[in-house]
Amino acid sequence: MRVNRKVVFSLLALLLLGAAGRIFAQGTAFFYQGRLNDGGSPATNVYDLRFALYDASTNGNLISTPQTNLAVMVNNGIFSTNVDFGAVFTGTNYWLSLGVRTNAGVALNTNTFTLLWPRQQLLPVPYAIFANTASNILGTLSATQLTGTLPSAQVMGSYFGAVNFTNSADTYLGTFSGNGSNLMTLNGSNITFGTVADARLTTNVALLNTNQVFSGVNVFNNATNSFTGNFFGNGLVGFIVVPSNSVHAVRDTGYLLQSSNLTTVTLPVASNMLVGDIIRITGAGSGGWLIAQNTNQSIIGNFLSPTNAIWYQSSAGSVGWGTLAASYNGQILVAGGNNGSSGAIYYSLNGGQTWTAGSYAFSAPASLAISANGALVAGVINGGNIIVSTNSGASWTSKVLTGGWQSISSSYSGQKLVAVINGTGISGIGIYYSLDGGASWSPSTAASADWYSVASSADGNKCAAVVYGGKISTSTNSGATWQSQSGSPTTNWTSITSSADGVKLAATVIGGGIWTSANSGATWTQQFNAPTTNWYSISGSASGGELVAACYAGGVYVSGNYGVTWNLQSSLGTQNWKTTACSSDGSMIAAGYASTTAAGQIYYSPFSVQYSSTTIGTNGSLAGPQGSAIELQFIGNNQFMPIGGNGLYWGN
Repeated sequence: MRVNRKVVFSLLALLLLGAAGRIFAQGTAFFYQGRLNDGGSPATNVYDLRFALYDASTNGNLISTPQTNLAVMVNNGIFSTNVDFGAVFTGTNYWLSLGVRTNAGVALNTNTFTLLWPRQQLLPVPYAIFANTASNILGTLSATQLTGTLPSAQVMGSYFGAVNFTNSADTYLGTFSGNGSNLMTLNGSNITFGTVADARLTTNVALLNTNQVFSGVNVFNNATNSFTGNFFGNGLVGFIVVPSNSVHAVRDTGYLLQSSNLTTVTLPVASNMLVGDIIRITGAGSGGWLIAQNTNQSIIGNFLSPTNAIWYQSSAGSVGWGTLAASYNGQILVAGGNNGSSGAIYYSLNGGQTWTAGSYAFSAPASLAISANGALVAGVINGGNIIVSTNSGASWTSKVLTGGWQSISSSYSGQKLVAVINGTGISGIGIYYSLDGGASWSPSTAASADWYSVASSADGNKCAAVVYGGKISTSTNSGATWQSQSGSPTTNWTSITSSADGVKLAATVIGGGIWTSANSGATWTQQFNAPTTNWYSISGSASGGELVAACYAGGVYVSGNYGVTWNLQSSLGTQNWKTTACSSDGSMIAAGYASTTAAGQIYYSPFSVQYSSTTIGTNGSLAGPQGSAIELQFIGNNQFMPIGGNGLYWGN
């Protein structure tokens, strides 16, 4: 058979790789279809086809071993067959050389093949074998078949599923948005803007607008630092305002006390203190203050101490002393008593050391009262008149107003006086008052009764009077009108004293005890530290904190804490003590007795500041009046020591 060398063939539209529909299992073979003419007419017979692959259209290099397909059926010029050169298609341009011969048992000799020209360039269909780089893959591509780096443009877009990057060496540059949860080992210095929520910060970070507790050792060494507000710490003490009547102190804290009643400040226990810690007290309120101690605690320092009072016998002589009165600072004293068949009034201008007899020589005065400066003195005679002196008791003038006078009190100025009558009053009136220093007197609304004692505030507006066998009455208009206080017990009252503001009162009961009031007499509290005995007289300072009381056929007792605790002055012994006096500033106390109608002595204790110590434990205390302040420092061994302050302090 003659083969026409002008064989015409054409490649159809696609290469079929492997079995149809199973592209995921492709090999290297591809399907080839063409048209063959033999003798100018479409061939119909069996032919052998030889395929070779070159890298050029002429000459060139043979790419793969030529492949011969035997006995390929050609029908009416059309044939198809599989061709497999192996894995040679990598994207380089190749040309296909085709040889043909009749299949008639001829030996397989390449020279027997007729080459068909020109070589045919292979179009993209065979290159699909190298589909690793295809962009239209359908189905799943195994991750193991991916190599190299994907261009950034190919990974742009939104990923709605979870994407996990688990390699610790991963790095990210650019801007990220999201809540950032589960971030670890984030370097805080890389946060360049925005606000980190307070809740996300460590508790060791100080915040500007919340309360802070700095538990470490903090040093502020900038000399320009400034602080506003209250600060607490060793040596740096701020103040807390205390309107109530009690507070438990804490270390390195100050307390501004404002109550009109006595305010008790309990010291911290030693286990909560460091040596050098500070407690400050400022007594702004009229009630004064009392520092209460805990077990084994004490306060040492320079303050007045009734426990360690030193008493001196005056030169007043042996008289049946029945009444005493002291000026504000205690430098001027007056005393009255029964001197044999007549009365006597003496005065002292040097705090009780020496005494001089005044011009008065009539019946013994039942009571004397003195102004703050000691110039004006007023007295009452039981069964006689009211008498007045304007020169500290040196000379006297009698006011014709006869009655059974028992007691008299004076304002600080001496212009307001109140006097009470024991028994039948004048025209049925038991209390009279004067607004002009005793020049004239007016009856009050108080009816006749066994009035025993009267006391006045510094301005003379507030007054209090006691009835033997009755209740305590008070006045708020200088003694003009009186009201019985239902809160006071009905008992045998003998004496009463008032603070300068008229708020704090103390009163004694014969055959009973000592009672105190911190609300101008509305309610009363019995002080059980004072014994039940024949209390006859009581006197107090302007603050009401310093008190001295005397017992008939007993002793003299002193309190430096508003009557809470009392100290027996054992050096004075047992006598028929009838009268007491206390300077308004609390620096001097005095007491007098009458052993017979014409014998007795006056003792005084000039409380110059002396080294002292409070009683160790809960029975010890330190007290001060309104206007006083103190700074205590803890010095260890359960001891505190005053290192600053203002005013007088009484230590028990």
